[in-house]
Amino acid sequence: MADLLKQNTFKVVGRLVSQDLKKLNKKDNGEGFISGNIIVEANLDGAKNEFEISFYANEKTQDGKVSTLYTQYSKLGELVGKKIEVSGDIRESRFWSSNANQMVSAQKLNGRFVHGVAETTNDEGTWEIGGFVVEGLKERTNKDGDIYRYDLTLGQANYRGDSMSRFVLHINPADAEIVAGVGRYSVGQTVQVNGDLRFIVTEVRSERKNEGGFGEPVIKVFTNRQRNFFITGGSAPITSVENGMYSSEIIRNLVAAYKAADVQLAEKGKNSGSAQEEEVVTRVSNKQASLI
Repeated sequence: MADLLKQNTFKVVGRLVSQDLKKLNKKDNGEGFISGNIIVEANLDGAKNEFEISFYANEKTQDGKVSTLYTQYSKLGELVGKKIEVSGDIRESRFWSSNANQMVSAQKLNGRFVHGVAETTNDEGTWEIGGFVVEGLKERTNKDGDIYRYDLTLGQANYRGDSMSRFVLHINPADAEIVAGVGRYSVGQTVQVNGDLRFIVTEVRSERKNEGGFGEPVIKVFTNRQRNFFITGGSAPITSVENGMYSSEIIRNLVAAYKAADVQLAEKGKNSGSAQEEEVVTRVSNKQASLI
């Protein structure tokens, strides 16, 4: 049996501005591990981007040797202020939100390999993901009814093939060719898409005058963050099992497992009163709008 399409990678090049990785021990067996996040700053398309990337590694490998990744992550503090390259995969975290009274999903950058690069290396933020179409092209509009973004949702099996993750990928409305290309995809088709990571950070300044009063206006400055996974290219639908196509039966099973996991997480969240987070690591009709 051929492997299902599971391409899932990202690459970021920029300056390491901070890191908070810590060496800890597991409560059940005392084994050591290291985990935490780093912030990489990159200038892309003339805009400031900040990428928060998580890392995790056990201290020992299965054969009892010290993990190379553990050692490498332990020295990340030495690279603060320097240019680095990070690669890894995108992961979905789902949890029950008591405030929203529903399941909430977030996409995170999970780092794996990291190393220093020359100062002259161009900044970069790119990704590539393969899977099956869960929900086709969907408009996102603002309060005035203007389209500010399109979304495409892909599903991808985990490494065991018994569950899945959902990834919401974005299209800039100004990219007419990309909008048209993604618009030809149908729910249930297996595809591979690639694009740009744009985690733009801007400072917004607001001013409130003292109407009818006196003195200087009240000025507030806050940070606005936009996290986009913009699609810049995509494959034709993959139609052979040998090339990783998801069959209708496999899709049904993955979607059922995903929904069942949501029910369990929701019940835990409701019973505990706090967010429960988890990394979710018939022929489908082309007229169907969404599988989930």
